[in-house]
Amino acid sequence: MKIIVKGALLVVLSLGMVNCKKTQDPPKEKYCGIEMTGFEVMDSKTIAKKGYNHTSDDKELAGDMMAAIDSMSGKAYDVNFSFFMRDNEKIGLYVLGPNDQKEIEKISCLLLKEDFDGRLPEERELLFYTNDHNTLLAAVKSKSEEVGEE
Repeated sequence: MKIIVKGALLVVLSLGMVNCKKTQDPPKEKYCGIEMTGFEVMDSKTIAKKGYNHTSDDKELAGDMMAAIDSMSGKAYDVNFSFFMRDNEKIGLYVLGPNDQKEIEKISCLLLKEDFDGRLPEERELLFYTNDHNTLLAAVKSKSEEVGEE
């Protein structure tokens, strides 16, 4: 019995040592940003569950953002979004729209590159869902300085 326990412990320790030497994959660029990891998405959803009280400035900014999306897409799609968090450094948005990768890319690039007269913080997270809120289509965030800009 001691041999089995020692053998199992040795296997677990060996696997741990092998995994310690693995390097983390570099962030994958997508839709003018970087693809979020599953853990980052879960963290964002946890923040969103706490709720967010929109200020009058938020509502004005959201209106300007919606107008930019509508003018870009020609209102071809029904797209909506809401802030799930916002402070001076970071903003998080749920974006509800079509399951169309080209449209997701256009909207993502607009929201990640445009600063709306300095009203959007540098760090941005976008969670794209279908209009029925059931399917996560994409999760991207702004590029960090380490990854570089296009």
